[in-house]
Amino acid sequence: MWLDHLILFVGWLLFYGIHSALATERVKSAIGISARTYRLLYNLISTVLFFGMLLLGAIIYSVLLFPPSPFSNYTGLMLAAIGLFVIKRAFRNYSTRAFLGFKRDLSEGLKTTGVQAKIRHPLYTGTLLVVVGYVFFNPQLTSLTILAALLVYLPFGIRWEEKKLIKMYGEEYVEYRNSVPALFPSLNLKKNSV
Repeated sequence: MWLDHLILFVGWLLFYGIHSALATERVKSAIGISARTYRLLYNLISTVLFFGMLLLGAIIYSVLLFPPSPFSNYTGLMLAAIGLFVIKRAFRNYSTRAFLGFKRDLSEGLKTTGVQAKIRHPLYTGTLLVVVGYVFFNPQLTSLTILAALLVYLPFGIRWEEKKLIKMYGEEYVEYRNSVPALFPSLNLKKNSV
């Protein structure tokens, strides 16, 4: 059982690593196809690997971490719903069809409005909330393993993503990074003085 979960953990880390590596300019230019075709291929590979990892998690034997309850189910569903809401709000600044590779993306420039005005990586935030919600809703060791792999990956994923964004947007992104938190909005509790 533990070996199965270790394989699942390493598999998720490999999935995240491959996902990030395929997003690099080095890999894109080495493959030598149009940006739109590459985006379609990237999404196809990511989708197949993602569902493969979900299937692996579903077929291995797992144990309950705690007995599910109405409270844990409700908490899990609420966290996942909030995560999906954050992801949906993040896509307001982008064309979903262009993101998926079905349309050429003509919008250039750093997006810093909407949810991106509060957090720099809303897709990571939303994904994290969905996975934490899943742990509450389905409190099995496999769910916790998936969360652990995500938590290990996130600091690296954020750093790689930001290196790419600094290369694309330069000082504009550095200023944005210095003023907007990465994953969760800051709670500015300072009161305005009169």
